[in-house]
Amino acid sequence: MSHPETDHGRILLSGTEQTTRGGLNRRTLLTGSGALAALSFGGTLMAPRIASAAGGYIYPTSSRRVSDSFADHVARGSVNPGTDYVCPTGTRVVAVKAGTVVGITNTIGGSGGRMVFIDHPDGSKTDYLHLSVIQVGLGAQVAQGQQIALSGGSGNGSENGYGAHLHLSLHVGAGAQHATRGGSVDFEAYVGEGGSSAPGPLRQVYSTNAGASWQSGDTGLLFNPSQLSAVNMGGAWPQLMMTQAGVLYQVYGTSSGWTFGNTGVASNPTSMSAVNMGGSWPTVMSIENSTLFQTVGTSSGWQKLSTGQTLIGQISAVNMGGSWPTIMLAQGGVLYHVYGTTAGWKVASTGISINGQISAVNMGGGVPQVMAIENGYLYQIWGDSAGWHKQSTGLNLIGQISAVATGGTWPTVMLDQGGALYRVWGDASGWHVQPTGIAGTGRFSAVDMGGGAPQVLKIG
Repeated sequence: MSHPETDHGRILLSGTEQTTRGGLNRRTLLTGSGALAALSFGGTLMAPRIASAAGGYIYPTSSRRVSDSFADHVARGSVNPGTDYVCPTGTRVVAVKAGTVVGITNTIGGSGGRMVFIDHPDGSKTDYLHLSVIQVGLGAQVAQGQQIALSGGSGNGSENGYGAHLHLSLHVGAGAQHATRGGSVDFEAYVGEGGSSAPGPLRQVYSTNAGASWQSGDTGLLFNPSQLSAVNMGGAWPQLMMTQAGVLYQVYGTSSGWTFGNTGVASNPTSMSAVNMGGSWPTVMSIENSTLFQTVGTSSGWQKLSTGQTLIGQISAVNMGGSWPTIMLAQGGVLYHVYGTTAGWKVASTGISINGQISAVNMGGGVPQVMAIENGYLYQIWGDSAGWHKQSTGLNLIGQISAVATGGTWPTVMLDQGGALYRVWGDASGWHVQPTGIAGTGRFSAVDMGGGAPQVLKIG
């Protein structure tokens, strides 16, 4: 596939706007299958670091088929030579190595389309181009193998400016620089050098004094999930629904310790959200192969049903009453309201633009509220008889979020930013941020278990 990737424009680099012209067990082990110049961004970027060496990478998608090699890009003078992997729009894209998200472009106007840029601890850098959906925030700490986006063909002003594929660029050495030729090397020569998805310990983060102080407890379990979602099913411990190695698992605490069970359901979603709809088992909503599925537990086993809806974005499910979960969907730069009826599942646009991650919560009122991080700010979105509304909280935040209702008028948000967990909440005087003193890892989900502050289940 030939595309020049030579359009250039506005860049934010360390807070300075520039314009450039010129040609990214221990106790139980559940094993699994495992910054900028030149391109047109419109996103923000954190300060770059000097790079040294590279190694230990995994593939960014399930596809190994190369349409344009690194040599092909170099031969035609690409400004950001890399490797193009052929894959359908909506294919999971994972971090090829652990690192920090230092740049995001969530627009389609430039030649690279929607893009994510990651710095790795060894100083190397990777760029992920032409994405359809971005699923991480600026500053997020990501683990190797963690899902960061969905592939696409975005660029040059269109969601389908190119054929569907993922462009991956790797930069190493002292001259490494995102989105340029700086330190560019052939990723195919580095992938597989000791690389594997990294399992981590499952930890429970909680407060016994309504958020005044926080503790982190080790469950004794070691996982490497591709998706995870915590849910309160009653009792003293949260439950966690997670997918790993293409299978859906249920993780739960008991008086004798933490354990997990295989649901027997094959699942490899690009987005997933668990919700308590009553009964003894969580309901799991997931997007797989561009289709929305509902998975439910029964006394005779788990069942996975298609809703018949074709979706590719990020979902967050809540119980608003009734027989079906209510889902908020961020897809193609728009927020949608998805709900079930006796006549089937329906999808309605809220009319709200969204170019960031979302987390929905039931605060009463008939429709969910949504907390979203977009362009470095935290927003609150809600619906009423006059329609849907979006308002900035005034907080400049760049990490990953998980929202819950802990009582009161405003949602509570747990934030993973810069390798640390924070509690964010609103009151009559405005919005507030409190450090928990607990390390963040980018893989977590919050849940209300009572006590005035959320609990968090996190990997690592």
